[in-house]
Amino acid sequence: MSARVGTYLAAPVMAFLIALCVTPLLILFAYSFFRVDFVAISYDPSFANYAKIAGSATYRGLILKAFGSGALVAAITAVIGYPVAWFIAKRAGAMKSALLTLLLVPLYSGDLVRVFAWRVLLGAEGVINRSLIWAGVTDAPIQGLLFSPLATHIALTYNYLPFMVIGLWLAFESLDDAWLEAAADLGAKGPSRFARVVLPLTSPGLIAGGLMVFVMVVGDYLTPQLLGGASGITVISAINDLFGTAFDWPLGSAIAWTMLAILMAFFALGAVLIRRSSLVGGA
Repeated sequence: MSARVGTYLAAPVMAFLIALCVTPLLILFAYSFFRVDFVAISYDPSFANYAKIAGSATYRGLILKAFGSGALVAAITAVIGYPVAWFIAKRAGAMKSALLTLLLVPLYSGDLVRVFAWRVLLGAEGVINRSLIWAGVTDAPIQGLLFSPLATHIALTYNYLPFMVIGLWLAFESLDDAWLEAAADLGAKGPSRFARVVLPLTSPGLIAGGLMVFVMVVGDYLTPQLLGGASGITVISAINDLFGTAFDWPLGSAIAWTMLAILMAFFALGAVLIRRSSLVGGA
């Protein structure tokens, strides 16, 4: 009886989620097979939009650029996140809650606030350039700091680092120190202990955090637009233009679903890797 009651209670929630999440995606999917005839949408289904994406070097390049940025930022956050997560989990002691809260403080502000804070730091008259001139490192402002891929990836790393740290922190919390002590007793040095013990046992957290960072970087719209300058054109901005000024909803839908399909494939791969790594860790 309790299971039936739980089903009845969950049914409205599931219906609500389907109505708000799944239905719009299905509508978008249906639109991806239509096409624009002058200023009107022709409802004759075809694969023309997907063929156009596959045959366009521009769209393929933008998609690869998005996933390349996602992979790069995920890798950078992993390198930074490992020592931070280890310290919070194993060495922070009573300060653990305070450090986790401090880690999440930047997320409490809006995206625009964080982006414009980086513009203040990286601008020609910003804090970093003024400090470099004051220290005598350079005579003139470094123009390449702002409105460049460098600025974009610095801000993206800053924005999404907490998600990687949280994933790794949870993995370190479940890591038994006895494994590290056993490896040390067997003569394993620091790098060897990390590669053979820490990395395999914390890989579920790494994969989960990496997927979160990867997906959010791929879908980020504001940061590249406001910090990337000429390099700020992304596949997300292209989708926005197609739905807005170009009024080509079918092509925009097709690009969005192409991105979604690739992301779902990455999620499926990540789920398989997490399952395998968990089985290995449990063994």
